Amino acid sequence: MNNSLASSKLKQILIIDQILIEVILTINLTILTEAIGIVGIVGNVISILNFRKQGYKDGINVTLTALAFSDLGMLITHQVILQILNPWLDESSLVMLKPQMLLFVIYVNDFFNRVSGFVTACAAFERCLCVVLPMKVKLLMTRRVATVVNISIFVALIVYVILPNSLVYVGSKYLPNFNRTFAYVYYRENREAVMNIYYLVNALFVPNLIILMLMVFTAILITKLKSNSEWRHRVSNPQSRGKNSVNYKERNAIAMLVTMSGIYIVCVIPRSALTLADGLFEEMKAGGIYFDLNKLVYSFLILFEAIHCSVTSIIYFKMSSKYREVFYQMCLWWKKR
Repeated sequence: MNNSLASSKLKQILIIDQILIEVILTINLTILTEAIGIVGIVGNVISILNFRKQGYKDGINVTLTALAFSDLGMLITHQVILQILNPWLDESSLVMLKPQMLLFVIYVNDFFNRVSGFVTACAAFERCLCVVLPMKVKLLMTRRVATVVNISIFVALIVYVILPNSLVYVGSKYLPNFNRTFAYVYYRENREAVMNIYYLVNALFVPNLIILMLMVFTAILITKLKSNSEWRHRVSNPQSRGKNSVNYKERNAIAMLVTMSGIYIVCVIPRSALTLADGLFEEMKAGGIYFDLNKLVYSFLILFEAIHCSVTSIIYFKMSSKYREVFYQMCLWWKKR
């Protein structure tokens, strides 16, 4: 009854001109997201090569490489989604209808999105250890430990792809509107019950857990750095060069972590809200009366995600002198080639 009342309210207030929807979708998907995504793909490839060239003496570069891989995966799946949603792509020429093709790609995109969140939280945790236990961090977060943790994140979250796909199967169906037979996705009997739980976990539990981890680790880091800075201020010469250098690095560490965590949180909250709406309201799903609204909101979400996955390399370049040094070396090497 509550769902029906909510749907009724949506129907009354969400009246958007179809032409306006198509214009916004074209700008967001065909122009902005695609252009930003291509730049982001190049940037993440450069970051992976950069961290590889720096080496993996400690765990942080392993984690940042894993983050670059997850962001790269998100951007590549974005490009596939954009091609499927391309209004100039004739649906009648495809082997499967566009909404059904999206089912498979979006779950892969969800996988990389959640991996990115947990890897970001892992990076925040490593930063905390660097400040809280500076003498033991190299023993606790070794290259091997970081590798095992990040690989475990990728392996554990593969359920985001396996579970939804195990609840459907592909057959064939003749569609009179197109006067031809398509590959068609059929749902298994238990899909709705399982997917209701899936939507709740995906929209509420997992993103809230990631947000909580990021907020806790960030708060600990900032508090500890502030405490250390105040202690050094009391025992050190205010004109000390070393003090200035340390403070500069601290500010960069805080800025980098808060920026990366903040951008992820800003992107994950509206995405989770849309996922929850998809689970609660049938009208929001493919074929529903609000599916166009769903696509409109999703066009902004995918744009924000593309920006989020693309700016990390800029953040590294801006805040890491080592990253800049290796980047310039790579540029000289490419120029000589």
